[in-house]
Amino acid sequence: MSDARGFSLLERFELKYHIPVEMTDDIGRFIAPYCEEDYYSKITPGGFYWITNLYLDSPKWTFLSWRKAQLLDRFNMRVRCYGEHPKQDGTFHFEVKRKLGSVGYKSRATINGENPSFVWENPESKWPCKTDKDRKYLHDFIYKTTAYNARPRLLTQYKRRAWFGLNEEYSRVTIDTDMRFREENGFDYSVDPAYMWSTGLPRFFERNCNAVLELKCPALQVPFWMLDLIRHFNLKHGGFSKFGNAAAEWKRVYENPKDFRDSRLPQFAGDFEDSKEVFR
Repeated sequence: MSDARGFSLLERFELKYHIPVEMTDDIGRFIAPYCEEDYYSKITPGGFYWITNLYLDSPKWTFLSWRKAQLLDRFNMRVRCYGEHPKQDGTFHFEVKRKLGSVGYKSRATINGENPSFVWENPESKWPCKTDKDRKYLHDFIYKTTAYNARPRLLTQYKRRAWFGLNEEYSRVTIDTDMRFREENGFDYSVDPAYMWSTGLPRFFERNCNAVLELKCPALQVPFWMLDLIRHFNLKHGGFSKFGNAAAEWKRVYENPKDFRDSRLPQFAGDFEDSKEVFR
């Protein structure tokens, strides 16, 4: 078992492919000699478990604008937890995902037993961190929120089935589907499916696809079985941003409020006026 499974900092290469979710079992059988399902897939019927991410950004969507401009060095920020209906005081992972050229870097700090708001409301000495590395990366996370005026913006969810490579220091295969989101301007992780907007929409996928397959590994250590997987299923590389697509739908709601006459409408219309340039 790779030590990277309980990571604090990862450097990795990520390849994304659009697939029909019906391919999942075939892919699982193909990689079975080289991988094992991760813990959450093992304990979840059907193998797909829920991930909930709260993305942060500035009032003018700074991180999103970096992505749209395809800056070679950029990052985004989120607070992740697991389950469709997360506990408000469960386990939370503060993550910074940096993209430097074609290589991704991901840092993670974990707290237990408190809502994420706790770290802004209490001194560092009281943060319920698991390790000193968690404290270090959480300190960096809080620094970035201050430097870039980042705050909660969008709560996203999706279902994932995932595998870890058995023989590499770090290799991972994930399949994500059923993406959805809502606006969130605090740290409320409650979810009512009736109040979530779908981003698992045909216009975000290649034709006849509804899931995203990701292959993740060190940039200079792509396992041979990943290359065989790509060739065997004739996979075509394609991008997909859960945060970017959710923000695009957020914008669409604001631009066409008459088309969305229900209580799911976001409440902070003033932010849209400040954000128009980002979405052009």
